[in-house]
Amino acid sequence: MSQTIELSKKSYLGKNSTLLKTGPGTNLIYEIILPEGVNIDCDDFNRKTFSEKGRIKLRLETLVNNYGARIEFRKAQSYRFFLYLRVMDGEMTQLLGNLLLIKYIKGYDDLKRCTEELASKDPFDYDIATYGNVYEHKVKRFLQSCAQGLTIEKLCLDIYDATEDPIIVEYDGDIVCYSIYQLDKLRNFLFNNTKFVTASTGEDKEHPGHPRPDSKQKFFYGWLYKEDGHYYIKINLQIKIK
Repeated sequence: MSQTIELSKKSYLGKNSTLLKTGPGTNLIYEIILPEGVNIDCDDFNRKTFSEKGRIKLRLETLVNNYGARIEFRKAQSYRFFLYLRVMDGEMTQLLGNLLLIKYIKGYDDLKRCTEELASKDPFDYDIATYGNVYEHKVKRFLQSCAQGLTIEKLCLDIYDATEDPIIVEYDGDIVCYSIYQLDKLRNFLFNNTKFVTASTGEDKEHPGHPRPDSKQKFFYGWLYKEDGHYYIKINLQIKIK
């Protein structure tokens, strides 16, 4: 009797189901590095770049095109989430930070397309021409862990228990269950059918760049802020099934 992968019950229940449970802990933090002598009034900037749709992309493009800024990933907001990702892969947090930035800079939603863009630049010097697409492999393993229940509160260690009943899930009316001998099929399915999505930033419409007290989703990200003399912007990581 073959062992089966225990999939999180939240993973494929209906269209556009969330693969990675999100919250403030899945915010990724980027430093905005400005040319010497350039300063920005954050409140003024956030007000002028506020829009009902596409405000994060607009703000990032404005920083790069109008202020000559560089945008560099720094860390995950949640140290626990960072530790979980580090256990999985020492470079995973940095890799996700790069992928999420590609989403907004290039306007891509598909994880596959973002991964292809990142691989074409090979910023981690994996020498993919020699060793194959390491970026794709790492993203697939991450998505598998998310499907098995990785969250900011829970670490997935890829432990399979043959004594547990398999989780049977419905996707487009079909019953789906993967054995450990079908890992490639599962990973490929996730890689080809997942996308980044944008949650509500939680801003006060009357005061862009500030938390809205009645916000239901208190992610509070997507605006420029200054801390200890440095400029930063947070971007929320949320992944769903297409």
